[in-house]
Amino acid sequence: MKTSLNLRFSQNLTLTPQLQQSIKLLQLSAIELEQELMQAAEQNPLIEYQSESTAAPTEPIPQLSHLSISSPKNHTEWDEEDDRFAKIKSSETLLDHLLSQVRVMRISNEEKALIGLLAGNLDERGYLSTSLEELAEEFSPFMDLEDGSEADQVERALARLQHLDPPGIGARDLAECLKLQLENFKPSDQLNKSWQVAHAICSDYLEIMAARDWPRLKKMLKVSDAELESAVSLIKSLKHNPAGQFDESIDSTLIPDVIIKKKNGIWVAISNPDATPKISIHEEYAKVIRENKGRDGIEGISQKLQEARWLVKNVLQRSETILKVARAIVDRQQNFFNHGEIAMRPLVLREIADTIGMHESTVSRVTTQKYMATPMGCFEFKYFFGSQVSTDSGGSVSSTAIRALIKQLVEEENPLKPLSDTQIVDLLAQKSFVVARRTIAKYRESLRIPAVHLRRK
Repeated sequence: MKTSLNLRFSQNLTLTPQLQQSIKLLQLSAIELEQELMQAAEQNPLIEYQSESTAAPTEPIPQLSHLSISSPKNHTEWDEEDDRFAKIKSSETLLDHLLSQVRVMRISNEEKALIGLLAGNLDERGYLSTSLEELAEEFSPFMDLEDGSEADQVERALARLQHLDPPGIGARDLAECLKLQLENFKPSDQLNKSWQVAHAICSDYLEIMAARDWPRLKKMLKVSDAELESAVSLIKSLKHNPAGQFDESIDSTLIPDVIIKKKNGIWVAISNPDATPKISIHEEYAKVIRENKGRDGIEGISQKLQEARWLVKNVLQRSETILKVARAIVDRQQNFFNHGEIAMRPLVLREIADTIGMHESTVSRVTTQKYMATPMGCFEFKYFFGSQVSTDSGGSVSSTAIRALIKQLVEEENPLKPLSDTQIVDLLAQKSFVVARRTIAKYRESLRIPAVHLRRK
């Protein structure tokens, strides 16, 4: 076997602990960063950190993200007192609301416990998606064997749960949810023809109603056009999601990283002082370490000092990077802040990366779970990035703007003759926007707008 000595050159990227920490901090949200710094301060006595989560006053914001955007009519007037430092909180969870009703029921403690267990298994809509057979087997250790079979006890507990507020709670499907709400009407209302027809539809013919097969529905129910229309209107007034008012079941605090304000006619991004970590090095300890440098046993403490310096530097660098990205975004989306989402321009990560002289992956980390407070609400940085759609003139428009146009067209359509996807394509073409029909369908579905036959009245 012949041995030889070869010389090779190669490039390797080594992530130092300081760089690893910088990357980690950059991808944390403001809340996660606060938790990280609190933990670091507990482990390193040389770090001084003041949490602002309890000291900073917070106010409710009307909405978070692009799901609901208010009118831009007051965008030019925004005072300091209007800053939306968000406290998104539901005062009472669905489970709390149900248990408060169960506690005052005149039934045995075992029955109360069983109803409470069922309530704890409801999904976010307030539906019971797990089968009663599975629940009976799971809850058997909590049941009184002398009070009937396991299945009977679960059935009785579910019946009691379904009589609680809000109406429709504990349903196992949409039809049952609607029926429970109808059965919650006053006895005098249940004598009305519209109620009786609506109850029959929810009991046996809901799928036919969903398909809008009105002739078949009238024939099967033996009702007139007016009676059917009245019953359908009654059903449409019911809630598909009885637990909707309890959506925010977790007390969550949102701290915007930057605030968007208008100065001298230009929208600018400024750092949110309540999102800027109050972190520093404990000067007294650092002074002692410097004065005793070189002495035995001081090496471990010196390492703690170095770690504290790295952390303070990386936190400061994180804030500066976030502000750079926010300013670059705001600079390119001036029309959005003036006119709303219909004026959003196409934007990709690389454009921002090239502007601020950073890598695209760094910008991607910055735009995740970072928020800016604007007069229109609070938006994640990622919201301002979107693909482009071509125009006849050779230009381009953001997909967000196209969605806004679709939403606007549907809101203004004749409910008796709603617009088809093809008609929307034609209307957008008149505005010089070239969009395929399948793209319109995709955007419409993302906006949760039903198909044309489901919108027709």
